Amino acid sequence: MESPYHSGADYPDPKGVAARVARRKKSVASAGRRRKQIIRRRRRQFRTRAFWVLVLLILGYFAGAPTWRLLVSDPDWVFDADAQGSLVDRNGSLYMTWPEYGDRRPVPFDELSEHLVNAVIAREDQRFRRHPGVDPLGIARAAVVDIQERSLTQGGSTITMQLVEVVYRYPQDSTVQKLRAKIFELMMAPRLEWHASRKAGSREDGKKALLAAYLSRIEYGNRTLGIREAANCYFGKPASELTLGESAYLAGLIRGPSVNNAYRNPEKARGARDAVVLRMKDRGMITKQEADGATFYVRDAPVPKKRRGDGFTSAAVRRELDQLVADGELPVDYLGGDPVKIHLSFDFRIHDLASRSLMNQITRIEATRGFRGSAGQLQGAVVVIDNDSGAILTSVGGRNFDRLSYDCALQGRRTVASAGKPFIYASYMETRGHRADSLLSNAGLSASEAGDYAGFRFPHETELLDEGEHPLWMGLAYSSNRMTLRAGAQTGMIPWQKLLRQTELIDQPLVSETAMWLGSFAVRPVDLAAAYSVFPRGGKFIAPYLVERVDIAGRKYYQRHTSSRRVISSDTSAEVTAALREVLTVGTAAHHGGRELAKRKDVAGKTGTSDGVFDAWFVGYGSDVTVAVWLGFPEGNRTILEGGTGGRLAFPVWKSIIEGLPKEYRFDPIPMLGAGRRSLTMAE
Repeated sequence: MESPYHSGADYPDPKGVAARVARRKKSVASAGRRRKQIIRRRRRQFRTRAFWVLVLLILGYFAGAPTWRLLVSDPDWVFDADAQGSLVDRNGSLYMTWPEYGDRRPVPFDELSEHLVNAVIAREDQRFRRHPGVDPLGIARAAVVDIQERSLTQGGSTITMQLVEVVYRYPQDSTVQKLRAKIFELMMAPRLEWHASRKAGSREDGKKALLAAYLSRIEYGNRTLGIREAANCYFGKPASELTLGESAYLAGLIRGPSVNNAYRNPEKARGARDAVVLRMKDRGMITKQEADGATFYVRDAPVPKKRRGDGFTSAAVRRELDQLVADGELPVDYLGGDPVKIHLSFDFRIHDLASRSLMNQITRIEATRGFRGSAGQLQGAVVVIDNDSGAILTSVGGRNFDRLSYDCALQGRRTVASAGKPFIYASYMETRGHRADSLLSNAGLSASEAGDYAGFRFPHETELLDEGEHPLWMGLAYSSNRMTLRAGAQTGMIPWQKLLRQTELIDQPLVSETAMWLGSFAVRPVDLAAAYSVFPRGGKFIAPYLVERVDIAGRKYYQRHTSSRRVISSDTSAEVTAALREVLTVGTAAHHGGRELAKRKDVAGKTGTSDGVFDAWFVGYGSDVTVAVWLGFPEGNRTILEGGTGGRLAFPVWKSIIEGLPKEYRFDPIPMLGAGRRSLTMAE
């Protein structure tokens, strides 16, 4: 008999054990399937993520650097002059570019010949007027060629992409860098097109601006850069006057500036021109008759490049930049490739005025009877300083940089003569508490007062005052040697030389001779101008400078920060100004136009004439500017003009500059104490 315990039929399962077991088995199986599904899903997700990470890594490797370059690149660079460095003045006007030779200023579209525009479009980018900076058809054609030749020989570059290439100069030393450069061009070109359209006001005008920028940037052989240089070099004419043949020749130079050069290979030059003319005819830009008559004749020899600027300015800027490099303010390779814009303290309107005034006076002097040199030998220098900031508003270093590159304004040291006397009087007033109307004797000097001048009696013509007592302002106005020596003797060498060091007129102690009080030491015109600017500034000295700011790749890299230091009191400054005002009213500049000028403008200054009339000075100021003028021969120790003085020779230049300054440079009342007003009454 079968046991009932082994039969499921006879005994039911009241607690559902079997069902639970079955469900558990089913659940375990289901969980296993879900687990496998989760594992498979996670594997798929991992593979997907790994794929996209790999893609991003590849894109980052090739496109990361171009993308960053895209973000930091300024579209306005394409409309600046193409150069290692651009010098702009305080008003933002472009003065010159580096390299100095050639004319790298952008050419406006209106100054381009219509033939030239059509020739370049036909040669380089036939769909230029239609595409948004990138031409997909051109890229596709180039890609086919690259695949066939298994190299990056064709780029499919539009004019806009070529402009990006020449402006932003992405490195292309390897295949990877070439690919990155192409990616950058593809991204930057549409941005450039959009920026140009927005800046110009319309898409059509934006295209014109880009084409003009492109023609102003590319090379045309014979070391010419830009269409302005090329048109002058080959044909001696502006770009607006280029004929069809000439335009086609220049367009043919773009891809082969050396190979297709008429001076090196006339046959290839004609072939390149003919290819451009044929394209223009096929696209209906010109008729068959025009194409048949498309000839060109280059000059017998390329026109040499002219220097940009006066030479002196560029050299001075380089010296100051070299000093900033030595001080760690600029990198050694600041001209290493990225666009560099140097913002100068110059105002080139004043620069032109000063250069013109100086040359006119030099020409008059050389034509005057009694001139001791030959035409072209006399030199001069002008420095104009902004009294507020110490900025050099202009510096004229000489008459011709190619004949004499030595900068007479910023490098040359010449005997200061009587132009140094205000600092003796300032030191005398400061240390002894005197004012401009304080009396000082003009009698003969004692041995202790005369020093190395003991026994010397100054000629009558050098002493315009009698031997009585006179106010200090008269000693300065009439440039009295005896009163100057007496003031120096009572002041002493130490306080006076301390003032000279504080105003940076000297950097080493002078020989302790009384001749120094009469200006027997040498200074640079720029230093004398900076020292004189202490007086209208109320006794504070600010070191002069030329470079205001340096931008590298559109970002500010260096910014000038100036500081002032007090060297004399404001009262002493006002007293000296009161005295120097009388130089023009009744003193050594009065009879050379000073009296008339002083009636119209509040100005003050001092003449200076070295022994033998070897140097002629006038240094003076208004409320806004200080101007120093020097005339002489570069070799020194040579008379300029018989009977010449600082008032006769240098003052006319100073007066011309003061009268010609732009209107924003004012002549507000200069601070002056009561002594000055009383002295003026006495003078009248």
